[in-house]
Amino acid sequence: VFEDNSQNAFALPGNKIGVHTGLIDLVDNQDQLATVIGHEIGHVLAKHSNERMSQEFAVNQGMAAVQAIAAPQSALGQTAIGLLGAGAELGIILPYSRLHESEADVIGLDLMAKAGFDPQQSIQLWKKMSQASGGQGPAEFLSTHPAHGTRIEELQKRMPQALQYRQQAIAMGKQPRCAK
Repeated sequence: VFEDNSQNAFALPGNKIGVHTGLIDLVDNQDQLATVIGHEIGHVLAKHSNERMSQEFAVNQGMAAVQAIAAPQSALGQTAIGLLGAGAELGIILPYSRLHESEADVIGLDLMAKAGFDPQQSIQLWKKMSQASGGQGPAEFLSTHPAHGTRIEELQKRMPQALQYRQQAIAMGKQPRCAK
């Protein structure tokens, strides 16, 4: 846990997860916090940090090769290389980052439900996050994360399965009792 007022959590290489106190203050209950922690564990289990490093390395190597081969000297050539880099960011890096976020959302939803937490609170969390941001943020295609509305829609699609997982967890006696 990091003493920081921002509403953030993250996963790092080496199976490390961090949660800012601002996010802990934002959540209403254990289930919403389980949404966040499950999401970050989802990144770790899916090895997203490794994929991201490999992807960025490949894009950087490709850009270096194009620049070395083309060796643009003119302003127009330099601009073309810059546009190619922006295209790689918008067309490769950001979409895969959003894909990783969506995948971590689903993995986290399933994990929290299997532990006995209420998966419906994941939707409430993303509504709170949207309200907390005041609806501000970049257009989804310019962001590393899906829009809050997109996340909510995807979680709603997965909810029947998550609710079944929770029912099974409760039948096995899993009833989390966490407190701030």
